[in-house]
Amino acid sequence: MHAFLKIKDRIRRSFGMKSLGIGLCLFLGLLPASTPHGAIPYVPLCSADPPPTAGWGALWFPQDPGFPLAAGRELLARPDYPAAVCYLRLAEEANKHDPQFLTELGEAYWGAGDREQGLAEWEKALALNPDLEDVLDRLWKGYLRTKQWDRAEEAIGRWLARHEEDADTKFTLALIYAARNPGSALELLAVLQSAAEPVAEKARALSAVIRTAVALRIPEYIFARTGEELLRLGEPALAEEALRRAIERNPNYGEAFALLGLAQEASGGDPEESYRKGVALAPNSALACMVYGAWLRRKGEFALARWWLMQAWTARPGDWIIASELAQADFMLGNLGDAEGWVLEAVDAHPAEPDAWIILAAFYIENDFRVEESGIPAARQAVLLAPKNDRALDMLGLGWFKMGDFSMAERLFLRALAQNPDSARAHLHLGLCFSEQGRSAEAKVEWQAALRLDPIGSIGLRAKELLEEG
Repeated sequence: MHAFLKIKDRIRRSFGMKSLGIGLCLFLGLLPASTPHGAIPYVPLCSADPPPTAGWGALWFPQDPGFPLAAGRELLARPDYPAAVCYLRLAEEANKHDPQFLTELGEAYWGAGDREQGLAEWEKALALNPDLEDVLDRLWKGYLRTKQWDRAEEAIGRWLARHEEDADTKFTLALIYAARNPGSALELLAVLQSAAEPVAEKARALSAVIRTAVALRIPEYIFARTGEELLRLGEPALAEEALRRAIERNPNYGEAFALLGLAQEASGGDPEESYRKGVALAPNSALACMVYGAWLRRKGEFALARWWLMQAWTARPGDWIIASELAQADFMLGNLGDAEGWVLEAVDAHPAEPDAWIILAAFYIENDFRVEESGIPAARQAVLLAPKNDRALDMLGLGWFKMGDFSMAERLFLRALAQNPDSARAHLHLGLCFSEQGRSAEAKVEWQAALRLDPIGSIGLRAKELLEEG
């Protein structure tokens, strides 16, 4: 009797029917007295909520690979990667020579966090069909994400053999060369200087840095300067590679440790050890003291942060970035007068520099302090000095957003994104603007873009929180 009740419960949940009578009729009419596959299972094969449409078929007919394959593909589309892996593995034996199946299985593993196995499945798929360009594209990008530089170089070479005009991927290859052997990147960077923007501009900048550093013939300095430029270009993983090579050549290079900490933090790692080594080895370095102080401020250790930032200011007085960090530290310590004085000093020293005005505007606007009287005018001045600067446009938009003028804010956020579609900050703020106007679907699109562009940074984390709040 107990087994019969369990069967009734399984029928109700598997077919999603409210009427047990209907379920029993279907059960008795569709299944033979004894199935050819043995006893009827009583528990789901793979955990998924809600279960996939084909999940019931995989339950009742475990030897038919079509059901788990369909279930796995449905879960991939949701996406629910761990459950997709579970169902696809049930179909693996029957499909192990199908490149499309292996591609999907690799996607499931990668999404579930098993990057090594995901890459292994894509490698199998490409071995079966070398013409699968989407798999080759997944592979070289996957090798980059997992810092397998040799494999990335080889896969990119295969890609470029078929796509000779792909300047973006050529530039990625040049970045790998630069991180591992800066001088070896110069030839490819020279070719890329005739490409379309923004690749050409980035190639010129990186080439200039490498050439200047190479001229000094100090290996650790060459790698450190290249790593710093890779950080500026938004390539923290490759910057780490270059900076580690600088430190290998000179283990007492304090500023290289400070830059390594920045790269580790940008990659989502723990930078504390590198920052501490930086200031221990170079206590008079403005860079080392500044990045350590800024990190302490972000951790909420404001008094200690201020001490290190003052060391940085002593080493490099007049630097508006240090002044900005000091302003934030003093603000959090309740020293409002001193805080405002720091950012005003930065602007007084650099009145024609848009970044100084942006820092001044951010101090007022982001802290909700004198937004209308001081924040918006400072942001407006930044826009006047640099009308195509997306950060200036975004900051002015944020000022009007905080004043409740959502129409003006929206226009400015859109102008910022027109200048830089990859601005995670502008996407986040535009989403907030849409949300305040009741346009929730549009807000979610912007927050998803912010999360995609900054998956491990503070902006992306905020976007993720907003998406989870609904």
